[in-house]
Amino acid sequence: MKRNHYNVIVLIFLALFVTLTGAAQDLEITICDEDNDGYSVFNIEDIESYVLQNIGEEEGNIQEQVLISTSNGNVYSVDSPSNNSSISEVCILNDYSFFADIAINSNQEIFVCSSTYVYSVENDCSVLEFDNPIDYLSFNALSFDDLDNAYGGFGSISMVYRFNISETEIINLELWHDFQFGSSGGDFVLLNDKMYVAWLLNNDSYRLYEVTINSNRDYISHIDLGVLPDNTFGLASELGKLYGVTPNKLYQINLPDMTFTDIIQNPDSNDSWFGAAGLHEAVSFNLSTHLTLSDAENGNDSINGDWTNTIQGGQTIYIRVENSLTGEYEIVLLNIIISNFPNVNVPEDLVSCFYGEFNVFDLSLVANQMQIDETDNLVFTFYNIDPETNVNAVPLAISYQSIMEIETLFVSVNDDNSDECIIVHNFQVINKEKPNILPISNLQEPTTLEFCYFDSNDDKYFDLNDIENTLILDDGNHETSFHLSYLDALNANNEIPNIYYLESLLQEIYIRVENELECFAISNFFLDSNCVENTNFYFPQFVTPNGDGFNDYWNVKGASKDLQNQSIIRIFDRYGKELISFRPSSRLGWDGTYNGKRLPASDYWYTFNTTTGIEKVGHFTLKW
Repeated sequence: MKRNHYNVIVLIFLALFVTLTGAAQDLEITICDEDNDGYSVFNIEDIESYVLQNIGEEEGNIQEQVLISTSNGNVYSVDSPSNNSSISEVCILNDYSFFADIAINSNQEIFVCSSTYVYSVENDCSVLEFDNPIDYLSFNALSFDDLDNAYGGFGSISMVYRFNISETEIINLELWHDFQFGSSGGDFVLLNDKMYVAWLLNNDSYRLYEVTINSNRDYISHIDLGVLPDNTFGLASELGKLYGVTPNKLYQINLPDMTFTDIIQNPDSNDSWFGAAGLHEAVSFNLSTHLTLSDAENGNDSINGDWTNTIQGGQTIYIRVENSLTGEYEIVLLNIIISNFPNVNVPEDLVSCFYGEFNVFDLSLVANQMQIDETDNLVFTFYNIDPETNVNAVPLAISYQSIMEIETLFVSVNDDNSDECIIVHNFQVINKEKPNILPISNLQEPTTLEFCYFDSNDDKYFDLNDIENTLILDDGNHETSFHLSYLDALNANNEIPNIYYLESLLQEIYIRVENELECFAISNFFLDSNCVENTNFYFPQFVTPNGDGFNDYWNVKGASKDLQNQSIIRIFDRYGKELISFRPSSRLGWDGTYNGKRLPASDYWYTFNTTTGIEKVGHFTLKW
């Protein structure tokens, strides 16, 4: 079954590269086109969200940074955390014992807090001190929203307070919300239209709360999204991404599935990281999308909602990203490329017969079978786990050693020039069972066909099929062939008939047995000229078709199925009139009727003839 890596909407979140050219940044995305018509539908809101998350990786009006406060009272910047992150110094403030947290307002002014005070860190790294608004509690968390409200958390209580910071003092202190249990473990940061809170419950479990707020940023309600890594002392929101900080690392939080990706490690084990804030955490951006650079620069004729590219195969659109407070803006050029999925066949299973060891399979056979156009430069990569659901899937070697009877493998296919439009199929490698038969015997302990027959000329012959029930040990349908050498049996050459006239005192015969899976096994047996005539079959002396389940039909008894298949029985009344003829294998036998009417109790005669010349004549009695 074909399964694609991405659907159209999700694809817009996957960028190939990000570069800066002049005053505008260039982003490029590749969309995989299901119907190969060169057009696709995009959601403009998703595009703008993608752009906001992928700009600011170089210098410019919008530079991506997460600031960190430390236990030694220092401030560092993690630059470009989403791509090639690095650490730089902001302020080294050796006069302060520690900073519990850091916050940035809409003017990108830096504030830090210790247990006792809130400080403003000036551009020259001088510090302005504000008294703790609740002097009997210790600060451990500080954040700003986009309305320049400050939020304070205190490590010993479940209340979060909101206030403003003027040029000289902290004012307008109010209770924002009481969570009733636990205390602030980290920050209170905005992302999109929600506020995210790192909260420490009484059992030392760090949790991530998602808070619904109104336009005034008042608390409405919250949900618990799950556990955060231990000692998450800070949160940071930066250009559409959410980060957490612990004493030894900065990590990114993937909200949809609450997974975490380490961004960068703290290089100084003696200076623990305590707080974090995004440089644009309290900044509100207005984004608009345009079809021309001129419209983007002037803010005219924006497009919204669901939009289909107007140029087949892709086109460039322009996204204006404007700081709502300062009016500064960036124009982002988004190059959209419409590409196709590889055109391949669905893979067929690789099947090989199991002959004592699991097989080594050549996976290149699957690639050859899937390739439709030899001119397509396709890359086939094989896995034993699904690469779509497991990012740790490791490619397999082309020569794959199987480890069980049936395994499911996966193959991803993409064009050599593109890593975006990937399809994943699964197929099976199967070690099929061979027939279970007796092993090759020797003259010291031979497997022997004991019975032989005589034809009308009294020449001795063997029906080789009579040995099958002895040699074949499993149930099911089998195809058999007989050969005079092992090599002929192996290659299925020079088959001999099952009716075999012995030409020497002792003859070795090889049997090739194939099962329904087309796997084969080879055994052997010996024919001895001193065989005894097969006298196992006989003819009953009477028949009593009275429906009691005993002797209700008259037929030859003890004959092999092959002998029955090659024989004809004819039954006559005492005047020589033929009443019936039949092959013994085709019916239960004669039930004493002729044309549906019972015949009288009496003696009746029979002849038994085989295609090899055996003839038997006798009579039996019909009794009612």
